[in-house]
Amino acid sequence: MDETAAAADAAPASITRPLPASLNDPLLDTPCLLIDLDILAANVSRMAALARRSRVHLRPHAKTHKSVRVARMQLEAGATGICVATVGEAEVMRAAGIEDILIAYNIVGEAKLARLLPLCADGGITLTADSLDVAEGYSRMAAAAGRTLPVLLEIDSGMHRTGIAPQLAGKLGTKIAALAGVELIGILTHAGHAHDVTAQPDIEAVARHEAAAMGRARDELDSNGIPVQVVSAGSTITAPYLSADDGITEIRPGTYVFNDLRTLEMYACTPDQIAATILATVVSVWPDRVVLDAGNKTLTMTSTQQHGFGKIKNRPDSSFVRLSEEHGVATLGTGDCVLRVGDRVQVLPIHICVCVDLQQQAYGVTQGQIAELITIDAARRSR
Repeated sequence: MDETAAAADAAPASITRPLPASLNDPLLDTPCLLIDLDILAANVSRMAALARRSRVHLRPHAKTHKSVRVARMQLEAGATGICVATVGEAEVMRAAGIEDILIAYNIVGEAKLARLLPLCADGGITLTADSLDVAEGYSRMAAAAGRTLPVLLEIDSGMHRTGIAPQLAGKLGTKIAALAGVELIGILTHAGHAHDVTAQPDIEAVARHEAAAMGRARDELDSNGIPVQVVSAGSTITAPYLSADDGITEIRPGTYVFNDLRTLEMYACTPDQIAATILATVVSVWPDRVVLDAGNKTLTMTSTQQHGFGKIKNRPDSSFVRLSEEHGVATLGTGDCVLRVGDRVQVLPIHICVCVDLQQQAYGVTQGQIAELITIDAARRSR
């Protein structure tokens, strides 16, 4: 067998097959990720407009979509750069020509620092640290890269994951700023605990505390003679409540591009702004349940009290009662139309960021027709 034939045999069927025409096309296999291109475009435009009104820079978090195609949409709409969570994601985006990248994660260990070195040597990478130990690794890398590396000090604004208390920013910031090859340019936070509240006023209160924590940290750095150029905050949930009036200079929302049932619960989107769904096929029907070919390897095990593991689109009383690896067991509402084996349904996911990471590609859909194949370029790049 020659090399061309061998390569054809090794290629995934999804690449060699023609693009399906519609959601009913028998060539379209399930489960698969669908992205409504019209909703996506509207979501991208809406957040860009919010950033302009709030007089802050927009640096979207690419961990939601992991797609060069979508990242470029965001940049074309006015984003000043992108944010990623891993060195792997940064490698993919840089290889695609995206130059301004913030890695919002402590990069620890020689293996990761060795991979990060060529990216930093080329410039355009901003790093994050919440300890002197992490920053010292960056200092060693800066010497090898032959350039000064910009770093943001991570502040804990209430999530209690990573980040230091705002009142400690001056003390730690002074030590980091003294390291060779490191330029401390500002502060960063993530108020992910906004997901822990349920009422809209409580979400706003989380954002107010987020802004206050960043203000305190900035004052601590200023009082120690460290100028703060960047104050980075604001998720999809809290960004609408932040502005330049709070001293915020950039926001880093991610989920907004697609949205999901979690952002819907948090008043951060409306039902018609959910752009991504999972297309699944009914594989078994019983009087008390239907079984879909989308299980926890597609939908993930993320759940909420209100929506469980997800909902079937246009069937608000549906409920996923159990997920196995490849099986999704759901009940339907009493008024729902009967489903039969072979029927296809769209599932509204709970946490779209994880769902996307489990896919290698998505189908871009407009008006019910498949328009393009979108590669999830950084899928499974979790390190």
